[in-house]
Amino acid sequence: LDFVECYKDEAEMLEAFVDYIQKENIDVLAGYFSDNFDLPYLRARAEKNGIKLSIGLDGSQPKLSKGNAISARIDGIVHIDLFKFIKTNYSQYLQSETLSLNEVASELIGEKKLEWKHKHSSKIEKDEWIKYFEYNLQDSVLVYKLMEKSWPDIMEFSKIIREPLFNVSRESMSVHVENYIIHNLEKFDEIAEKRPLNDEILKRRMLGKYEGAFVFQPQPGLYEDIAFFDFTSMYSSVIVTYNLSLSTFLEKKEINSTEVFLSENHKVYFAKEKGFFPVMLEEIIKKRKQYKKEYKENQNAILKARSNAFKLLANASYGYLGFFGARYYCREAAASTAALARKSILEAIEKIKKKGYKVIYSDTDSIAFLVNKTQKKIIEMLKELNSELPGIMELDLEGFYKRGIWVSKRTTTEGAKKKYALIDEDGKIKVRGFETVRRDWCRLAKKVQNEIISLILKNGNEKKALEYFNEIVKKVNKKEIENDDLIIKTQLKKEISSYAASIPHVVVAKRMLEAGLPVRIGTLIEYIVVEDKQKNMKRGKPGLVRERAELPDRVAQGEYDVEYYLNNQLIPAVENIFEVFNVDVKSLKDGKTQKKISEF
Repeated sequence: LDFVECYKDEAEMLEAFVDYIQKENIDVLAGYFSDNFDLPYLRARAEKNGIKLSIGLDGSQPKLSKGNAISARIDGIVHIDLFKFIKTNYSQYLQSETLSLNEVASELIGEKKLEWKHKHSSKIEKDEWIKYFEYNLQDSVLVYKLMEKSWPDIMEFSKIIREPLFNVSRESMSVHVENYIIHNLEKFDEIAEKRPLNDEILKRRMLGKYEGAFVFQPQPGLYEDIAFFDFTSMYSSVIVTYNLSLSTFLEKKEINSTEVFLSENHKVYFAKEKGFFPVMLEEIIKKRKQYKKEYKENQNAILKARSNAFKLLANASYGYLGFFGARYYCREAAASTAALARKSILEAIEKIKKKGYKVIYSDTDSIAFLVNKTQKKIIEMLKELNSELPGIMELDLEGFYKRGIWVSKRTTTEGAKKKYALIDEDGKIKVRGFETVRRDWCRLAKKVQNEIISLILKNGNEKKALEYFNEIVKKVNKKEIENDDLIIKTQLKKEISSYAASIPHVVVAKRMLEAGLPVRIGTLIEYIVVEDKQKNMKRGKPGLVRERAELPDRVAQGEYDVEYYLNNQLIPAVENIFEVFNVDVKSLKDGKTQKKISEF
């Protein structure tokens, strides 16, 4: 194999790795979770073998920082940990919650890791080694392609914020905002505020939370013909429009000031004379619009990255004002931003209602209502609403939807906030808040829920969806479901020893360590819950889930626990969807006979 090199032992392999890095004279070394695992692990193995991991241009080893935010710095080489960059800058826009290499690569570049069941090298059969080599090669290819995709964004962040590549690929959005402020203060003849000391940070933390976004309580149901409006960059637009910032905040009312009601008995005031922070933010918003427009006319990666960088900076400005570690922290400005955003959306809702439309949902910066007039009339109303908005605030038409479903909260009949699904006029489905984007559900639960949502939205009723669900239940009972569809994945968020409770994925992680498999913070632990063939006679029921959670490669096909997967995975994933149609999937009827779900 031309992509495999053989060495007599680990020491020789590590020396070859060092030689390769030195010989290639590289500028950038990229990894995925490489701050926390790859480089610390390589350095530890090098030390154990008596080798110096001298990959720096000056012959030095990677410098590993201590504390919670571990980083690995290489002198003369920019080390980029893509996991940290993607987590900080793009995780909020991704469907994946785990941010595993597999899920992120699948979403961003349309490629996945190869299938491989981890085992100790001593247990890898002779005919399995090629597959193992290919598995590792594919991981490297995925990281390389993710780096290619992310590189324009990292470069543009570095240029715009004027910070080194190493820093911008790791720092939080609040730090990005602060660095942008610091490097642009000369334009406004401002002197940088001091960083808050620990006592001040603690004092800020103790203040507690202020009232956040407005969310309209939806009525569970299936709705036809829906329009969605949303405010463009709502919070940053509010900050600019009302001149909210530390430098414009006033201790008391003045002649030329803006009054903001945080609550019935609590008012705060801001100067109307423009402050540097709102002016700077307005420039950011204008640049975002400029580069977004240029990208539409000339689609290249640099313009897209530049537009994205300004978008992220603008969106992070509100969070920065309320960030307890910020130099320009102003709780009053952050709370006022949220209060004025609530006021703006409530006023827009009332105006839409007065036009004769039924509002069915609203969340933070968006409004959903039923369309009972032509789309032309909707657009005319939008223009009218925008003409009445202050400053740079603007409503946008997010889209028209053929149908949408809102469901109830678990265990109640109240509508669930931020949990709905829509289908547009082209048949494209948009899902928000459902388990299809959660990591703690097995693939089967996700697939079934997704298909049921799709069938209901496409057909306008629950009949086809119910037929489909019944067929899946029969297959589960007959042990016809592939084990791969029943694997539950949970990410290890701290050291195993730090977990107080023996929860399933921690128990499995301990077994992995005992088997010599690599386990670290961030590892995605996979397991299947198996049936208890010798039920605990004292309790008269199966043993605890943690006792029956097994590594997938140790589970025979069909050995899964039917009742667990029906009651803890499938039913919870779909019951509140079917409740919209008054269907109780826990006890579906067959004629006059009540049936348990496991009897199908």
